[in-house]
Amino acid sequence: MQIKVMTKKRQECYLGIFNKIDCIEDRIMEIKEQLASLKEGFSNTDNLEVCVDEIEAEKALLEIMSEASIGALLDTEPQGDA
Repeated sequence: MQIKVMTKKRQECYLGIFNKIDCIEDRIMEIKEQLASLKEGFSNTDNLEVCVDEIEAEKALLEIMSEASIGALLDTEPQGDA
C-alpha cells in the first residue's frame, strides 16, 4: 500500500515538473519570436545610411538581451502549482 502512495506522489511531482517545463518552453518560444521580430526590424535599413559599427553594436546588444532573457527565465522561482 505504501508503495502505491509513493508512486502516486512521484507521478504528481513529475507531472508538476513537466508542466513547469512546458511553461518554460512556451516562454522561450515567445522570446525567440520577439527576438526574431527585433532582428527583422534591425535588418530593414534599406533606405538608411549604413554604419557598420552601429549595426555590430546593435547585434551585440540583441545577443546580450537574448542571453539575459533566457537567464532570467531560468533563474525565476516557480510560483503557484504550475
